[in-house]
Amino acid sequence: MEAQGNTDRLLLESFAAGRLTGEPGDEEGSAEMLRARAESGIDGALVEARETEAFVAVASECLSRSRQSEILRRAVGLFVSASGESPEGSFISLYAALESVLTFFRHEDEYEILPPEDFSRLERDLKGWLKEHPLLAADASRRALIYEKIRELNRFPFSHVFRKFCRQYEVDLSDLWPVLGRPEEWPLAEIRHRLIHGDPFASRPAESLVCAREHLRWTVARMLLTVLGWPVSRSRAGSEYLSARAGGRRDWRAERARFA
Repeated sequence: MEAQGNTDRLLLESFAAGRLTGEPGDEEGSAEMLRARAESGIDGALVEARETEAFVAVASECLSRSRQSEILRRAVGLFVSASGESPEGSFISLYAALESVLTFFRHEDEYEILPPEDFSRLERDLKGWLKEHPLLAADASRRALIYEKIRELNRFPFSHVFRKFCRQYEVDLSDLWPVLGRPEEWPLAEIRHRLIHGDPFASRPAESLVCAREHLRWTVARMLLTVLGWPVSRSRAGSEYLSARAGGRRDWRAERARFA
């Protein structure tokens, strides 16, 4: 338990700093990190150095109480590791952190459309219908490909879970680059889809991708801070702080237009 507590402390301190700060058990390095942050004010920090101890105490308690603590640790770890990657790599890591937060949320509630036994019955009926369909009756290989996707029909869509998470946790993202939207509007989800499927973004401005990455970072930060029990308004990811300090946040519409 003590080892896990030390590991959690380092992870949460790294999250507060916005970057990996040391190695597990490195108590002296951790204290040095806090002193350095207090003196220099690292731009990527999410929580003010003077509030880091309070944040770690609140977030550690949240982790210890959660039935899904490992999922939360993974989400925080992905967020922290993204700071050392390329814009493309960090975008993918941050989106994976977002998906991990939603996985945590799914596990906290029931997010299957039908109970397993009912869906099994529906699955058998669907396979029987597909087998008799004139477009597929003579093509077992194509039917098999569709069969592999049937299980996905019993899962709530990503967009539904994301919106419900934001409503339930009262996470306001209205000032940031939208996660969801039509593909031609270049929501963050579409950028992630293009990156994960091999689009090199070579013909698109690097500055626009960096801007999108920063908005995704603030989005995930707000989601994690809320789940960990820390007010977004007491962080550097909050709308008031960003409006006053992060001018790049205001031009996301112009940067998004450059993707077209």
